[in-house]
Amino acid sequence: MRIIAGTLKGRRLAAPEGSLAVRPTADRAREALFSILQKWPMGPFLDLYAGTGAVGLEALSRGFAPVTLVEKAPEALKCLSANARGADARVLAQDVRRLGPEAFSGLAVAFADPPYEAALEAWGLLGSRIAGWLAPDGILVFEAGAGTALPAAPGLEEVETRRYGAAEFHIFRLAR
Repeated sequence: MRIIAGTLKGRRLAAPEGSLAVRPTADRAREALFSILQKWPMGPFLDLYAGTGAVGLEALSRGFAPVTLVEKAPEALKCLSANARGADARVLAQDVRRLGPEAFSGLAVAFADPPYEAALEAWGLLGSRIAGWLAPDGILVFEAGAGTALPAAPGLEEVETRRYGAAEFHIFRLAR
């Protein structure tokens, strides 16, 4: 696994050996994600359930700043910390579900990639909370297993859905 483009291009990323607790977003899906993000404004980037940090560090490499990576699993956190070493990214060792409504503000992009089996529960807990963290022109990208339908969340409207193998990106903006 590596950073695909930008100032950190080619940087190798560590991942826990044989762990099912971490499922990094595949290079192909990350490349597609950042192609989609080109049409949205740059700015603060939040990576929830960051795992190895591949998505957040890719964002940093491509010019998003500041970048915050949130992860609680000790095994993933160890890799995340190693991968973020020397990069200008903030790592928060915290349970995403405990982040309050005031935790962030003015985000250009919030990216959430919970474990697929917990995606609907995470969406129910976080969807509208994340809406309060976005800048007026910010977006939320919620990764879930392919075919996962996300119910409406107050304050958000879905503008696009893209499928890449077993992953599906649901892209939301603030409701107008």
